[in-house]
Amino acid sequence: MLTNAPARMHSRHKRHEPKLTSTENDNYYSKETVEISVDPAVMAQRFLEQGRNADAERLFLSALDHKVERLGEEHPESEKCLEDICKFYTNFGRYQLAEEFAETLLRVRSLTTSPIDEIYNKTVEQLAHIYEQIGKQSAAEGLYRFLLTLQEEVVGADSLTMVFALNRLAECYMRQGDYMAALPLYERALAVEEAAYGPFAVETNNSLTELARVYQALRNFAKATEILKRQVIILEAVHGPNGLSVASCLARMAEIFDEAGNKPEAEALYRRVTSIYENAYGKNSGTVQLMYRKLDQLRMDKARTQQGGFVAMTAPMASSVMGVW
Repeated sequence: MLTNAPARMHSRHKRHEPKLTSTENDNYYSKETVEISVDPAVMAQRFLEQGRNADAERLFLSALDHKVERLGEEHPESEKCLEDICKFYTNFGRYQLAEEFAETLLRVRSLTTSPIDEIYNKTVEQLAHIYEQIGKQSAAEGLYRFLLTLQEEVVGADSLTMVFALNRLAECYMRQGDYMAALPLYERALAVEEAAYGPFAVETNNSLTELARVYQALRNFAKATEILKRQVIILEAVHGPNGLSVASCLARMAEIFDEAGNKPEAEALYRRVTSIYENAYGKNSGTVQLMYRKLDQLRMDKARTQQGGFVAMTAPMASSVMGVW
């Protein structure tokens, strides 16, 4: 794969460098523009801060060419220059130009770092993001699968190190709407975390959140609420029953009950959430007003179902509903 790709020739980086006229060339490195003693990469950052993006691009590329020629591609300073130009292009949405530099950076780090190092994971993530932005979803998936294979060879299938790649690959599938492909990856990540920390450890919270999302998207409401109830227990143990993170989780559960047609359970949960938010933000906050609207909508839906009537929009009296299960 990437590790077997031939090294890119130094001259390829120069193809994107903006052309200089003879006059610009005479003046470009003049004293009032650039201090010759300053590293081009440092000067590029200064230009970027000043909004001189074309000048910054030119210097980022120049710094990269200089470091690669003088120190070689695998030197840390060359890696830093590759990072800089990748960041520059991705920040400005120029993903087509970022692609080759991100591929080069990953190839270099495949030689200089371990596949279980955080910096290697972040480099893979950067390139996968670029692939997705230019419509190469299959390449992004393949990259994360390649990372999973490498890491399994080093640390085994049940290592916590695997969770990063499992989650990122699952996220790729989620963005494509392929929830069935994402489900086993999130389940595997959760199993690894449960084995390491226990089923009710706070470290499992992110995997539980994502699994609930998947089950909701698959309309498996019973499984989604089962996971969220477990998550509430975890969050209450950390933040107490009136914690804002608890309220957020309860609101998600209420949304699922509403979507499943269980209006009474949804209303009870929304009332508890409203009480928590009122205590935290006050009744006039936007968050609380949103809860009022949700409760009003539930009452209107209930009226339509029972008698085809209409319920006027009024702010309900909020009360704390505890122990709703």
